[in-house]
Amino acid sequence: MATGFGGLSCKMGTEADETKNRKFEDKETLLADVSKAYTGCLYSDILKDNVSVSTSRFMLACRVPYFATLLYGGFGDNSTGNPVTLDCCDSQIFKQILNFVWEGEISFSELEIQSLLDLLETARFLCIDRLVEGIIDHLEFLLKRKLIEFNDCLVAFDFVILNKFTKASGALLSFIDQNLRTISFLPKFADLSEASIQMLLHFEERLSSEIDLFTAFVNWIKNKETVSEEVKTEMLGCFNLGQFDRKDLIDKVRKTRFFDDKEVCDVLEAHIEKLQDEVKSKEKQNKEQGEKLQEQSRRIEETKAGIVLSTSLQPTTAATFDYCCSLDQTHFVNKIEFTLEDLQYLNSYCVQVWNGVNWIKIIDCRELIHTGKQILHFERMKIHLLGVKVTGSKHVRDGSPCFYTPASISSFSASLI
Repeated sequence: MATGFGGLSCKMGTEADETKNRKFEDKETLLADVSKAYTGCLYSDILKDNVSVSTSRFMLACRVPYFATLLYGGFGDNSTGNPVTLDCCDSQIFKQILNFVWEGEISFSELEIQSLLDLLETARFLCIDRLVEGIIDHLEFLLKRKLIEFNDCLVAFDFVILNKFTKASGALLSFIDQNLRTISFLPKFADLSEASIQMLLHFEERLSSEIDLFTAFVNWIKNKETVSEEVKTEMLGCFNLGQFDRKDLIDKVRKTRFFDDKEVCDVLEAHIEKLQDEVKSKEKQNKEQGEKLQEQSRRIEETKAGIVLSTSLQPTTAATFDYCCSLDQTHFVNKIEFTLEDLQYLNSYCVQVWNGVNWIKIIDCRELIHTGKQILHFERMKIHLLGVKVTGSKHVRDGSPCFYTPASISSFSASLI
């Protein structure tokens, strides 16, 4: 239950515990009155740029740790007679601090990059950690969405490096590295401090190429007469000559005279040796590939031609075979055809081939059921010699066995399909 009292609200609990939980809230009016005191310039406790700035010691101490210590610490001056003098920022930046103190918000989008950086440094000086984090988060947002100009990025990078804002410097460094090829040719890049360039040269998570980083260094080092030879040598030590390709070594790196000619020549010699090895390896691959293509072409041609390797099997007196065929050379074969001429008999037979090393039995037709044309398929293999042995014959009509000359075989062919 809630009741109104002069525009203010009073919230009640339930019927059972309304005596215990009765309370009065005036938060909205409190915030409005605080804002009114700020915008109405009711107080003038701070002197900035010889101008009296409207604020309250009490509010400053509540919202800003620095002022809590300065005004109400053990050695603080909490007298109200004299205004407090502040020298850590100009009046415009301090106006933003007061917006934070009294209204709890600051519009970053209205600030130029230098004003934003000054606000960052002032917030840290005043120990307002949450405002520092908010400004850094805003910078990271601008970088992620690519809403920051390259020149502004360089200004911010130098600022955070010199003032040791580690988190912000990491985000800006990564952004500059990703766009280094373009950024390094801006006039503003040459204005970066030595500390900023050192940070860029030692960036372990670098994505930019060796030649892009070297070009950036060359653009920066021009007319830097104040850089000592010791520092320059240390910077050059960040580069690995082996990471440059041959063209960049000759056209760019060597012409700067930053490295001894012998060092450059040694690296070029290593590049040449590597290139020779690559050429030899490529030649070997090409040769092997050529041999494979020749073999494939031969197989294709054999397939197209049907590979009729022999027209007949020759009778032999050897005990192992009745008929034998010697091919003109070793061929890949996976099909043979021949005809058992005497149709009055059913036959059984076996087929063996010589692959250049061993005799291999590929077909064993033991049942007495075969006559006429025989077409046999088997797994592709190399064949040079082929033999057929008729192992048995019987008469078609009465099944009587034949003990005489084995069945004649004709019209033999072997092929690869």
